[in-house]
Amino acid sequence: MGDGYGLIMATLKLLKWIEEKLPDKPRLGFLLLVIGAVIVGLTPMLLSQDLGPDVGDVRAVWFFLGGTCGVLGGYILFRRAVWMWQDKRAPRITTLRLK
Repeated sequence: MGDGYGLIMATLKLLKWIEEKLPDKPRLGFLLLVIGAVIVGLTPMLLSQDLGPDVGDVRAVWFFLGGTCGVLGGYILFRRAVWMWQDKRAPRITTLRLK
């Protein structure tokens, strides 16, 4: 099995680790969303000048970093919202009418 399989398995293990270790604080979720939006928004403006051949690589890294922050922030808020929705909702099967 090639390098692609190892990369996919490592990514899945990393996602599992993030799922277990990431705190469920809404403030952290909003902060990560804002940081990600600021990084993605400022990257084209800050790196708009042609500074050399490597500026495209730097721009790609910053877009990836901002996107990652945004996705993690959105995931925290989504997970929190799902848990709150499930806590408020009544259980589906409470009684059975067998008459």
